[in-house]
Amino acid sequence: MHSLEHNEEYYTVHGKDVYSIQSILVSLNIPQTDTVYAACANDVVRWAFTSSFFFETASNAPLENGAEAVPLSDKDAAAVAAINAEIKNYKDAGTTIANQERIKTLRVQKKALLDNAKSASGAKNVLLYKKVLSLLDSRMVAEKLPQFGSVRWPFKEQMPYFTAGLEEFAAAVSRGEKTAITGGPCFFSEHEVDMILTFQDGSRNVYDFTTGRLSSPDEDGKSDEKLTRQEASLAVDVSFKTEKKQLTAEEYDSILYLFELAQATGSCLTVPIVDASYEKYITAMFASLPESVQRLAHERFREIAHPIIALYRELFDFFKSRYPSVQCVMMTGEDAELLELYYKKREPFVEKPSVKRGISSIPEKFESVKDYITLPALPFYLLGVQHVLEVDYLGEADSFIKCRRMHKGEMQLSALLYPIKMSADGWRNVFQTELQYKEFIERSAYGTR
Repeated sequence: MHSLEHNEEYYTVHGKDVYSIQSILVSLNIPQTDTVYAACANDVVRWAFTSSFFFETASNAPLENGAEAVPLSDKDAAAVAAINAEIKNYKDAGTTIANQERIKTLRVQKKALLDNAKSASGAKNVLLYKKVLSLLDSRMVAEKLPQFGSVRWPFKEQMPYFTAGLEEFAAAVSRGEKTAITGGPCFFSEHEVDMILTFQDGSRNVYDFTTGRLSSPDEDGKSDEKLTRQEASLAVDVSFKTEKKQLTAEEYDSILYLFELAQATGSCLTVPIVDASYEKYITAMFASLPESVQRLAHERFREIAHPIIALYRELFDFFKSRYPSVQCVMMTGEDAELLELYYKKREPFVEKPSVKRGISSIPEKFESVKDYITLPALPFYLLGVQHVLEVDYLGEADSFIKCRRMHKGEMQLSALLYPIKMSADGWRNVFQTELQYKEFIERSAYGTR
């Protein structure tokens, strides 16, 4: 990975890193003319988004088996195959640590072969996010998935996209196989729901439920203190307060995207609303409290969750009426039968020892994270669809990568991820910012975006 250097195209505000295609290329010291972004519009290459910096470059040569590839001569192809086979033998024998220096040498040799082939082919650089997702503009997405050209999304031509496996999904569509789109909003975002803990001495702490951090900032405007299990165990009462009365335009768009692309590709779709996952955090965090307090905490959470679910149900029904040909399913924590089927179908995948080890080392997040890394496979579990395209926020990159790896050989999971739009405060995205900077959408405005 490359480290960032601060410059006029990259900036940090209040500890939040803000990027664009242009700023990443500058930081990697790569001329835009040497990349696939040479002909991109300024709106695309300057589109600001927040993210961790996990970018590197690869060739934009045709994708093969989900990995970047370049045209190789027979001699070089044989050499790369021999390198791959030798490294695989070390892995299969469990001797990678003993042979780590040899493996490093082999990987350097392989990179040199691929770099030489890339240079000879005239292929351009493309940015990869977390080694898997290619950063593309709308024109490039449509080249891989032609039906994308006809979808109507707000800011479609201006946004950059993070993609993987689009060719495989497009091939399934063209063959007439059953395909599915999945994704959708988080249940709520920062500054919308508070969790209030009352202690034996009558004192109270108010935490933002999304971040687990104290809602009241200190004199420097920071709220770095997070709720711990030890502090949670000292509570004598847990309650919740919500300020979420409407959906944001971002949440609206996240469901609009699904219906538009499902209609264009002839796919079915699933929309998971993750209130049940949020509630699992409550179960784990307050497990040491008396059962009566735990029960009251869950009842109070359901009280504030129900009207938020109702907002999503109304929006989902609105889109169902506008896209009557699209087979669609929304699953919430209130849909007991769907949840039971989801848990049953995913069990063989999440119970593998190799999977369980990689879910989460944080006990209170274990069950919630189990949901996040399996929800992209919801169409596979509920509808038996093997070709699935996740259309979701960039923040779901890790869950996509883990889910794809977990279900390899059973289903083909592809991705079309997009950055959350920046908020009116100018330095945070709309998920992170305070209420006054979020763009809420009136019910009367449904259908106008």
